[in-house]
Amino acid sequence: MDNLAEWIESHQKLCQPRKEHAQRALRHLSKVEKKNLFSDEISYMRSAEGRWFEMIAYELFLDIAGKTDVIKTVVLKGADVRGKNPFPALGQNGFYYSRNGDITIRGNGQDLAEFDLLMTKPDGSVIFVEVVTSPSDLKDFLQEIYYKKQVIRYLFNQKAVTFILVTSFPLTNYKGGRKVLGSEEHISLCTRSCDNFRKHISGSWSKQAQKPIYPHGKTCLSTELITSAPFPYKQFHDMEREWVFTHLVDEGAIDLPSPYRTHTLVKKILFGRLFPSTIKRLCEHYRFVYKDKEYDAEELQANFSKIILAADIPDYSPLIYLKPRQKKEYYKMVYDGQGTFKYERKTPPKVGFYVWLESLEPELGSHVTIKLIEALSRYCFSAPVKQPPGS
Repeated sequence: MDNLAEWIESHQKLCQPRKEHAQRALRHLSKVEKKNLFSDEISYMRSAEGRWFEMIAYELFLDIAGKTDVIKTVVLKGADVRGKNPFPALGQNGFYYSRNGDITIRGNGQDLAEFDLLMTKPDGSVIFVEVVTSPSDLKDFLQEIYYKKQVIRYLFNQKAVTFILVTSFPLTNYKGGRKVLGSEEHISLCTRSCDNFRKHISGSWSKQAQKPIYPHGKTCLSTELITSAPFPYKQFHDMEREWVFTHLVDEGAIDLPSPYRTHTLVKKILFGRLFPSTIKRLCEHYRFVYKDKEYDAEELQANFSKIILAADIPDYSPLIYLKPRQKKEYYKMVYDGQGTFKYERKTPPKVGFYVWLESLEPELGSHVTIKLIEALSRYCFSAPVKQPPGS
């Protein structure tokens, strides 16, 4: 148990959010989010509640940092991030702030991960905090934590990465929660429910309570964090892409993952944009279903201007991105292993990944495209289920 874990264990009352934290957290929310905290529409309410609780945790750790030396700095976020934050663009690598002040790590403009909170210890090592308000959010959570730890390990040359999980429900009641607690590097803080905090912001109370309180000399911006290693994400991506192309085989599983140390930092491989002439051949091998509609080759050609082949890492599942004509968005189509690409979600134009997709020129023919899909499919759907390491 490190010094921070020991301090939290011995000061449990100080590590519980209070009325003032709930009230100060409101300064980070938009007018719509504040209104939605009391919405009858459950989806709106839960979304606003999640962001509010995240900011309650932020205000709590600003408070804690002023009472102990085991936290050196708290990284500012939300309303505390002044000035314009740059829109995503190709070539952006490292820490950036989103438009509403969230802390993100970008690779070639793509938002790779969002950190609910970052802090540093006296030895300079970086801690990250995640905030969860619903047990359903624990799905695939371990993989997300693993990725963020790999990023911090690489960027700051850390062997150990302390992670704090703040929840409004007891983790031990859920299998996913117990898995998260299975590492000595992980610290858990369980608070009262969001409904309990909601009473502190209803009715009349002084808006002066929203005035921020900072620990003197113990805050910084994420962009001021000094990293130990460069983060040329496009280079890491291209190494993974080249490895797959080099090791394509006609039979058997492809040799994955690559041996490169940085392979755990790459979240997706963009193999390239398909030539329009490949569509007919592609439709002879695979079905493309958008919601309840299946597109044949002629309809694909008529309705979509670009087709891009990609793969999600770490499972290397094949993906197709379709760009509708007359629209600034892409449809993410996920392969089911049975010959069908099914629609999952849209990629909007205001994200860095959209910009990256737009930059791709046609380079893949039907032969290599089908070969890639088949090879990745054999690996993805034939290999044992891959679980992230515990740390």
